[in-house]
Amino acid sequence: MSFFSCQKEDIESLENDLNRVEKSVLDAKANLNVDATGTIVTEVIHSPSLEGNLLGDPADRMVNVYLPKSYFIHPDKKFPVIYFLHGTPAWGNMLMAPEPFAIFEQMANLAAPVDFPEEGFLEWVNNLVDNEGMKEAIIVMPDAQTLFGPPLYLNSAVQGNQEDYIVNDLVSYIDSHYRTISHFNWRAITGHCAGAYGALNIAMRHPKVFRYVGALSPSHFPEPTVLTIANFMPVEDEIWAAMGAPSGPLPYDPYAPFKFANNAAYALAQAWLPNPDNPPYFCDLPFSYIDGQPVIDPELMAKWDAQNLIALAQKNRIGLKQLKIVYFDCGIYDDLEMYEPNMILDNVLTEMNVKHQFETFEGTHISNLYDRLGKIWVELSNGFPDDDYE
Repeated sequence: MSFFSCQKEDIESLENDLNRVEKSVLDAKANLNVDATGTIVTEVIHSPSLEGNLLGDPADRMVNVYLPKSYFIHPDKKFPVIYFLHGTPAWGNMLMAPEPFAIFEQMANLAAPVDFPEEGFLEWVNNLVDNEGMKEAIIVMPDAQTLFGPPLYLNSAVQGNQEDYIVNDLVSYIDSHYRTISHFNWRAITGHCAGAYGALNIAMRHPKVFRYVGALSPSHFPEPTVLTIANFMPVEDEIWAAMGAPSGPLPYDPYAPFKFANNAAYALAQAWLPNPDNPPYFCDLPFSYIDGQPVIDPELMAKWDAQNLIALAQKNRIGLKQLKIVYFDCGIYDDLEMYEPNMILDNVLTEMNVKHQFETFEGTHISNLYDRLGKIWVELSNGFPDDDYE
C-alpha cells in the first residue's frame, strides 16, 4: 500500500495535447469514410458550475465521447446521446481501465471482480452496435471526481455544483460541439453506484433534459449502512497509521489504494451535510463516537435520509412519471448493502404507480457490470423514437 499527497496533478496540458491528437484522428476518419469505426474522443471542458468549490477541485474536466462509425460515414446525420455517470472507480475513465476496479475490490473488500471485457472497452461498445442490437448513439462519459472520490451529482458549495455541471454545462457543450439530436426525447442518462444515484435524481428532477434513465446498483446509505461504515473507519485508520498515514480521508487516486470507509463517509457528508463553517472537510458527519462506539445524531440523520432516493422519488413523482424509461437493478448479494434499499425503492415506485423496471441478478456490487451496462444501453438506444427531430 501507498498513499499520496493532497496536491492533485495538473493534467490540463496533457489532456489538451491528447485532445488535439484525437481531433486530428477524427478529421482523418471523416475524410476516409470507408474505414470509419466507432471512436472515443477525449476532451477537456470548462464547467463554470464547478468554479470556487471549497475542495479546490478543478473546473476543467476530462470528458470521453464515443462516436459511432456512422458519425464519420454520414457527416450530416445527427445522433441520440447516452450519458454515463461514474461511481467508484471515481474518474471519467472508469469504464476503460480494469486496474482501478481491482483496487476498489481490494479496498472495499468486495466479493467478486468486475467483468471487464477482454477486448477492451472500445471494441466492446463497437460490438454492442455491430452484433448485439444497439442502435448507434453518442455516449458521453464525464469526469466528476472530487477530492475523496465520487460525488452524488448534487449542487454543493463544498464539492461544486455537480448537478448543474451535468445538466447545464456538459449537455450544452455536447449539443454545441457534436451532431446530437438536442431534444430530451433522444437523451438518456445512466450510471453505476453513486453515478446511478445521480442519474436517477437528475432524471426525475430534469425530465425536460433527460427522458430516459438506467441506474446500475444505485447507492443508498440508510442508518444501518452508515453505522457499518462508522464502525470500520477507526479500524481503517489504525491499518493506515502503521504506514504513516494520518487519520481521516485521503485524496483519492484511481490507481492507488485508498481509505474506502473514511473517504465514503466524508464524500457523502460533503454532498448531503455540507458545512462551509466546519473545516477542514467542510461537512458534518451524521454520527459521533462515544467510548469508541458510533452514535447516530438523529437530527443530522434525518437531513441525510431526506436526500436518499426513496425520499427524492416521493418528492419528484411528477418528474418520474414524465420519464419514458426508468430502469434500475441490484445484485441480491450486493456487498455494499444496496439490495434491501433498492427493493424498497421498487415497492415505493410501484405504490406511486410510476412505470419502471427493476431487476435483480445473482451477483454483487460490481460483478456483471459490463453485461448489465450493455443490456441497458441496448434497451435505451432502441427506446429512442425512430423519426428524426427537427
